[in-house]
Amino acid sequence: MKKSLLALAVVAVAASANAATVYDKDGTSLYLDGRVQSVYYSVNHSGKTAGENDSTIKNTGRFGVGGKTQVTDWLAGFGYAQWDVADGSKDEGFTARDQYVGADFGEFGLVKAGRFVDSTYYAEEVTDHYEDAAGTVQGRFNGERRGGQLQYIYDNYGFHAQAGLQTAQDNARIIDGEKYSVDSGFNGALGYTFDDVLFGPLSLRAGYSYLKGQTGNDVDDSFDDNGKPTATNNGLVFDKSKHATFGISWGNLNSGFYAAALYEYQKMTYQDDDNYDKVKGFELAAGYAFDNGVSALVGYESVKLSDADDSLKVKRIPVFVNYKINSNFNVWGEVGFNAGSDHKADFDKVGENYGKKIDKTVFSVGARYTF
Repeated sequence: MKKSLLALAVVAVAASANAATVYDKDGTSLYLDGRVQSVYYSVNHSGKTAGENDSTIKNTGRFGVGGKTQVTDWLAGFGYAQWDVADGSKDEGFTARDQYVGADFGEFGLVKAGRFVDSTYYAEEVTDHYEDAAGTVQGRFNGERRGGQLQYIYDNYGFHAQAGLQTAQDNARIIDGEKYSVDSGFNGALGYTFDDVLFGPLSLRAGYSYLKGQTGNDVDDSFDDNGKPTATNNGLVFDKSKHATFGISWGNLNSGFYAAALYEYQKMTYQDDDNYDKVKGFELAAGYAFDNGVSALVGYESVKLSDADDSLKVKRIPVFVNYKINSNFNVWGEVGFNAGSDHKADFDKVGENYGKKIDKTVFSVGARYTF
């Protein structure tokens, strides 16, 4: 089964499959995509509420622009850029999300260079179908887009392969939004999808990423305006990072039954041999999409966070119900329940990025328009 690799790349990053083509002539096209949403967050949604202690409605937006030009019968050049627009009541401005340029060789794959998620997300995406109450494991990584990457992607006849290189970058985000000085790295992914197994496609996926930190005078040890280290974790300089993902999905969440499982492992060591951060856990998800546009998804997530001093277990049950009114507009409700997590107060360091979501119930209601 042949597929357009360029189309696959666009779908992977675009805010909506409804990207509008604004120009298409003589083998050159230009398209726009984006979204605007408003979400009501309950008090326990750390990082999303007013003053961290009050329920609130938060609005955000996203905007992307991409283009393609056919160079020869077997080669097309393309480019894409996307930005997040922050809540106007707190921050104003655009934040870069995806930015890359590349060449599409049709059935032989594509090459792109720039800023995007690395190959490990290929496995992570099997459970990335919630909004805010889930992502206990993969949520720590799948938003960390890094610049300075070169990646090859092949997707044809059921096979999927990715191979990527990471070049040196200051202020590179690796986990939980923390910035580090990266010297080099590599990543890759493999997978195979069986088209029809009983009620839908069955996909097996794996990804791996390795990063090496900068040393000596190359390390960015500056501070931002708030006195926080620019590219170190509270002064710790990272040595290397190893990240492995394994995913399986069955069915199609857009129509009928869907089930997925993800296992994830990551360990980051620092140039001080006595310090490290480690994440190990799994996510399960199962749901059903009805013909009237309503879909429901429920999951179970368990992760163990540890460092040289402490460890913390987080166990959550997310429930997500979405109503796709039409191709442009949808509304949803989401709840996240504690399922036996440790208390954050006992493990401030390793749990600081989860906030009150660790052992509290959270809920949200949202509406989104995509174009």
